[in-house]
Amino acid sequence: MSNLGAIIFAIMAGLSTTLEAFFNGELEKNTTALIATFISLIVGALFFLIGILVAGDFKDLIKVGPIKPVLLLGGVFGGLIIYFTVKAIPALGVSKTLTLIVVSQIFLGFIIDSFILGKNTTHLYNYIGAALVFIGVFFMLN
Repeated sequence: MSNLGAIIFAIMAGLSTTLEAFFNGELEKNTTALIATFISLIVGALFFLIGILVAGDFKDLIKVGPIKPVLLLGGVFGGLIIYFTVKAIPALGVSKTLTLIVVSQIFLGFIIDSFILGKNTTHLYNYIGAALVFIGVFFMLN
């Protein structure tokens, strides 16, 4: 995939995150955060199951080989993202909640890139960008 394609997918992920947070925050008004999270995950699973069936990839789903159990934590963290977001939005609103999420992602992303993936994230521009985001968060929360 080209860098442009990856950038477009990253932007789409950001837009999807915002819309997901908004709709789940509204859903929580009709139930509890835990139930809203469950409903969201079930609907998402059904959406992708339909996609798998339409694409004709069901045979590939059945052929999935052994998976390291630790890799299943992605699903747990996906659920936790929804749950924590649903809990935060009533007090902070969508924009402040997502701003804190992005800052947390940047911080942990630096750690993962540097210490787990061994990528060089020590370029001065990386730190200037992160500092500007942190300053922006300060202004948004005050």
